[in-house]
Amino acid sequence: MDLVFERGTNKSPKGHALLFFTNQNDSSEIWATYLITLPIDVDITKYMPPFLMNNNNQINPSEFKSFAFPPSPELIGSFDKVQSLADQRDDDLIDGGSIDVKDSANNMMKVNEILSTYLNLCNELMSESSEILNEIETTEESSVNSLMYEFMSVDDRMTELQKLISKLVYATENLEQELIEECEKDIESLSKYYPDNHKINKIIEYTTNKKTSEIAELYYKRCFYLVKENYEKVQEYEKLIEEKDIN
Repeated sequence: MDLVFERGTNKSPKGHALLFFTNQNDSSEIWATYLITLPIDVDITKYMPPFLMNNNNQINPSEFKSFAFPPSPELIGSFDKVQSLADQRDDDLIDGGSIDVKDSANNMMKVNEILSTYLNLCNELMSESSEILNEIETTEESSVNSLMYEFMSVDDRMTELQKLISKLVYATENLEQELIEECEKDIESLSKYYPDNHKINKIIEYTTNKKTSEIAELYYKRCFYLVKENYEKVQEYEKLIEEKDIN
């Protein structure tokens, strides 16, 4: 269902809202309840007396994420009053439509349905925020690594490359995709400080394939001797690579 926000927006719910209804027999009469979604997972059973625990085994702690109080709307007065309250408290303000104020059971169902939808909006926002934060952290970490690589000596970069390759081999053998992607990003960042003819991309390509890890090692050694300007050794490893008929 789509919620009607008089204050706030479904794109960025605050996690707390005043939910109001109009009396179907008197549109000037406003009834309301308060919605709360919890940003923290709570095991409610920890706070229940032992004698209640035995009778409430059906409670799922993970489902205790939101609630409305009072469970059924109470008379609050005019729309101006509920709007003023929402402004003072910086709450979302949601229009639940009209209700029969004498039908408490049906009103509770309406409140719970709206509460469920509101909780879903809040969860979606938290999930999106978490993804954005992870992207920012990844970008920041990548920037820090890039800066660190810039000030490394040639020998230190080769040592770092060897460490990253070892980590990439481990991640590939253990099918740890997240670690594989992390290593690839770090190696690509480090590769910016090598000329294209060092073929760092080939090291990544063949390391992430268990069947060609030996070829990756040959490419690493070729790169090593290229950095050392030992071109005789470079030619030796180029021949070894060709003998593997990698293409």
